[in-house]
Amino acid sequence: MSVFARLREERERLGLTQEAFGSAGGVLKGAVINYEKGTRFPDVSFLAGVANVGADVQYIVTGRRADQSSATLAPAERALLDSFSQADEAGRAVLSGVAELAKRAAHATIAVGHSSRVTIGGDVGQQVNGDQTVTAPMTFNVGSKRK
Repeated sequence: MSVFARLREERERLGLTQEAFGSAGGVLKGAVINYEKGTRFPDVSFLAGVANVGADVQYIVTGRRADQSSATLAPAERALLDSFSQADEAGRAVLSGVAELAKRAAHATIAVGHSSRVTIGGDVGQQVNGDQTVTAPMTFNVGSKRK
């Protein structure tokens, strides 16, 4: 993968438009378009600017990820880690379970709209389809298998 493709990948990972990414790096949207197309190389001041919004500049330049310190995380990733570190044991268990479900999202189908239908596939013992109202706490055990 080229520097240009990695630059675009980092911008998309951060959820930024070309205009917002350019603004962070002190350039206009057109410059970012040229960087991503490979017709122009970004300069050091641009890379320093996008690093301030969470871009992994080491990855952009070399293709190797930097340590996942809070400086290289996107704001949403940083917020999630902060929530995890501030949670009690039960809260951490919930966040870990949700993270495991998100990791398995390729095997899940969630149809949102007029219907509240949720189907989770894979190694799941039950499926609940249709309109459901939860009036009590609900527990999801993720990762345990019955034998």
